[in-house]
Amino acid sequence: MSAKRYTVGIDVGGTFTDVLCYESGTSSLLSAKVPSIPGSQWRGVLQALQQLGIAFADIAAFVHGTTIATNALLERKGAKTGVVTTEGFRDIIEVGRTQRLVGGLFDTKFQRTQPLADRDCRFEVPERVLADGSIEKPLDGFDFAAVARGLKERGVETLAVCFLNAYRNDASERQAGAALRALLPKMPVCESAAVVKERGEFERFSTAVLNAYLTPVLRGYLGTLTAELQANGVSAPVNIMGSNGGSMTLAKAADFVVGTFLSGPVGGVVGSLRVADMAGIKDCITFDMGGTSTDVALIHGLRPRISHANRIDAYPLQVPQLDIHTIGAGGGSIVWVQPDGTLEVGPQSAGAVPGPACYGRGGTEATISDANLLLGRLPTDRPLAGGLVLNRGLAEQAFRRVAERIGTDDIVRLADGVLHVAVAKMAGAVREVSVHRGFDPRAFTLVGFGGAGPMHVLMVADELAIGRAIVPRYPGHLSALGQLLSDHRRDSVLAWGGKLGTLKVEEFKTAMARMQAEATALLVAEGDPPERQSHEFAADMRYSGQSFTLTVPWLPSYQGWEPLRHAFDARHNETFGYVDEANDAEIVNLRLVSRGLIDKPRLDFTPDGKGEPLLERRRVWFANGWTDCPIHDRARLPVGFAFQGPAIVEEAGGTTIVPPGWHVTVHDSGALDCRSG
Repeated sequence: MSAKRYTVGIDVGGTFTDVLCYESGTSSLLSAKVPSIPGSQWRGVLQALQQLGIAFADIAAFVHGTTIATNALLERKGAKTGVVTTEGFRDIIEVGRTQRLVGGLFDTKFQRTQPLADRDCRFEVPERVLADGSIEKPLDGFDFAAVARGLKERGVETLAVCFLNAYRNDASERQAGAALRALLPKMPVCESAAVVKERGEFERFSTAVLNAYLTPVLRGYLGTLTAELQANGVSAPVNIMGSNGGSMTLAKAADFVVGTFLSGPVGGVVGSLRVADMAGIKDCITFDMGGTSTDVALIHGLRPRISHANRIDAYPLQVPQLDIHTIGAGGGSIVWVQPDGTLEVGPQSAGAVPGPACYGRGGTEATISDANLLLGRLPTDRPLAGGLVLNRGLAEQAFRRVAERIGTDDIVRLADGVLHVAVAKMAGAVREVSVHRGFDPRAFTLVGFGGAGPMHVLMVADELAIGRAIVPRYPGHLSALGQLLSDHRRDSVLAWGGKLGTLKVEEFKTAMARMQAEATALLVAEGDPPERQSHEFAADMRYSGQSFTLTVPWLPSYQGWEPLRHAFDARHNETFGYVDEANDAEIVNLRLVSRGLIDKPRLDFTPDGKGEPLLERRRVWFANGWTDCPIHDRARLPVGFAFQGPAIVEEAGGTTIVPPGWHVTVHDSGALDCRSG
């Protein structure tokens, strides 16, 4: 009988499905990469597992990052959704805050995005909870039979129950939910306060409707995935990566679908935390470029920033998630010419199928990958990950069609221009999570990963005058690695507070103790004993009179309000550049992050350094001309190995481009430590 035990992390991206497998006995890692299968992501998951060549029965734990919820929303493939709400509030998800959440202010053709629940599928009931949580109009005696009939007659498949002020008192929501489940036993019913227990009716209602809209889709996928895994001998528990940086059980994911929107990109941030720590870096910006998109996030003091007021497409999303900014720029992003003759890249992508022209899978559009191939930055005589061999002739054909539209015959300079356009867009994404949040990106290290991240990270660093970047081992699988490292996580929030000058610390601590006891019980029920848990508190704070808040950690060493006030002032000054010392500060919410701690893999990324590292030399375009460029095999670069750009480093799952002016050293952690100048 086999004694091996494997922990598997799988990241399903828009173009490729990546799997990283850790064997605990030898502390070794296995990796595989296969094309994603749109509409049947579970097939790609099984193909990736089969490529590893391991016994499925030896898999002890399985963590999965999925884009199912995101794709279903963007493609509007969710279920027909109904809403049951407080009398007089059926239109709140349509009226909103009368703001344009998508589309520019000066877009003369702007049309408001339609709600996910049609108006004739939104029903009102005579109930009312006041702002203090007291029930003015109870549901006692109300017969939901007519509401249930109306929902069935309209073909509603899933339901959100959204009552006013339910974040203060959710008794009426729970009563309505129970009644409707009894009448409609096959219909998923989502209560808003069970998804998000915060003030802001529009945001809470929107989040609940999103959750209801996508619940049947994700439940269907998880059911199929679980059945297929079990049929193939995988009996290990399956966890889903959450947007908050932790993993959750299948049961939790099935009820909390909106917690999975950033399931894939979050894994990359978690993986970056480990590689940054191993490289002795505290402040970094993650740069995750795949085949379809680029995701960036800021990590300050080895802590990623969390956002609680978010938006997905045109819909507010009031759940905690890592502050990740995404743009449509990936290796498969299509090059096109705008009506005014200017060059543009993305957001449309060739995806995995048919893929960039150079893939030889039927794609005919020029892409970023084709541009890199034309500039000599990718090989044509050695296969990439997954056995893919690139075709330069097809890339040339695709670029000649673009060249004709803009009136040039120099496809090499055109390809170089395409990369400059793409880099400018990606640099803008980095500014979004740094400059726009009050941070100077020059004080941070860029961490480049994803299938295309190492190819462009140093160009983006040059654009932003960032002097240091690192490229970790297994850069194409870092999101899968992050899933292997993810603790179980539960986020709790309590609407509690007031001005610090009137609040009692003892009541604050009592509320925290109650929250921690509830979170502890939830984690224990999911298999995490109290001795394997950690709990961190924070407060949403603002100056009196402000309408927005900042989240400030509450440290166990705090005995009174003074250190919390100082921490809030410092955070406010860091974010907005000023402190209002004359004004009182107030607490709006208490937040608790509870983790069930897993055993972390013992990672050793040190390359063996055996054999000749130089694979070949070839002509590569940099700046304004061709250069005789060395091509290194990363697996053969020993610790301490140093070289100057221009150079290229190839490995399974990623290619690192080192432009002139950069110096690279192989760090003790195995990362490529790149410094300019």
